[in-house]
Amino acid sequence: MTDQEPGLFDLPRAGIASPAIEDVPISPEQIASIRSALDKAGIVSMAERQEVIQSCVIRSISNIRELYSRDVRQVLARIEGWGSKSEPTSGSAWDNREEDTWIDKL
Repeated sequence: MTDQEPGLFDLPRAGIASPAIEDVPISPEQIASIRSALDKAGIVSMAERQEVIQSCVIRSISNIRELYSRDVRQVLARIEGWGSKSEPTSGSAWDNREEDTWIDKL
């Protein structure tokens, strides 16, 4: 390698543009999926729904249509974990197993 050749991390950057992240508005299908997930999770009050959605985004949201398409995955994940709280387990992992093992099937 000579001094004229670019090194491993010194490649020329001409003509390379970083892709811009656009704020694509939420689609009607995404709105329907969020509403369905909220209903399935039992989150029915508007105040609680707003609290769940607001906890996922940094900006203030007063209407579900103010969300961006990129926010939907985070909102759905938060809804899924909203009401579930892990119960304290007692006993060992063996005692708390959910499936039968080959020993149980004998």
